[in-house]
Amino acid sequence: IRLKSKLTHHKSNITFITKQNQEKAKMMRQTSLLAALLVAILSVASVGAFAPATSISQRPAVSSSPTTPLHMFGEGEEPKKLTRDSEPDEYFSSNMDKMSDSEKLPIALAGLAFVSLPFIAGLIALYASK
Repeated sequence: IRLKSKLTHHKSNITFITKQNQEKAKMMRQTSLLAALLVAILSVASVGAFAPATSISQRPAVSSSPTTPLHMFGEGEEPKKLTRDSEPDEYFSSNMDKMSDSEKLPIALAGLAFVSLPFIAGLIALYASK
């Protein structure tokens, strides 16, 4: 008799747990449905922020007023075309431009090390923590 009452008690516990799980599953479905609905509503609402306003008046593509070119600095002269012969002997150049390639190599390697060393240190720390 005790064994039978224990089995009946266990069956009722299992039924109770199953009902709880069903209620939790139903609540999770409702929550996920509400979340999806909220995301959809916010997506549709945010699209309107990027649309142009409808009250903007259309302007004609061609200006109706005559324009005259203003020659402020050259007063109508055509600019001289830059050629190898007309290029000035002294032009702007930085100190790096004046260096040879062998002098630039340590700077380039230092830049490469500056970028890559944090990643290598992160990999070492990652593998050391395992």
